[in-house]
Amino acid sequence: MNKWFATMTVALALLGGATAEAQSRNSQPFYGSGLYIGGSIGELIYREDGLDTMSPTIIEGRIGQEFNPYFAIEGRLGTGISRDESGGNSTSVQLMYGAYAKGILPVSPMFSVYGIAGVAGTQLHHNYPDFSTTDTGLSFGVGGELRINRAASATLEWARLHDGSNAGYYYTADHFVIGVNWRF
Repeated sequence: MNKWFATMTVALALLGGATAEAQSRNSQPFYGSGLYIGGSIGELIYREDGLDTMSPTIIEGRIGQEFNPYFAIEGRLGTGISRDESGGNSTSVQLMYGAYAKGILPVSPMFSVYGIAGVAGTQLHHNYPDFSTTDTGLSFGVGGELRINRAASATLEWARLHDGSNAGYYYTADHFVIGVNWRF
């Protein structure tokens, strides 16, 4: 994990403390249902046999429907905003997409943990040799969501997007992102 993620994790923890204090004065929970949109920024963590881990920066948008405090569905679309290289090899993200079922466990009126399962894919560009690969597969992950107010929340998530073979070498593509959601 790099310094950027460490800084963002500390910022989310501080935000959580301030938000919990503000919520303690308001007894109504923020549970609900409805449409939400959101965005995330983070890293795609690419591991391939025989290579060092590469972590290009990504951004992702999402739209979801929360049916009750325990279940939602989401669609996601994203791209890379930087590439990463190691030992002369580089990887960048051209496209990311996914569709998920989201199981939610409210821990408190302000905080919930969740698990996602669905299908995701990525289009990656490599310079060893210069080519692009597109893979789609089963995806799963876990995260936490901190409600800031009735409309906004902050998220922190890890997900295994998929795994596959790149010219006979096994690889995994994960992501670690922080984001925000807005509910309507």
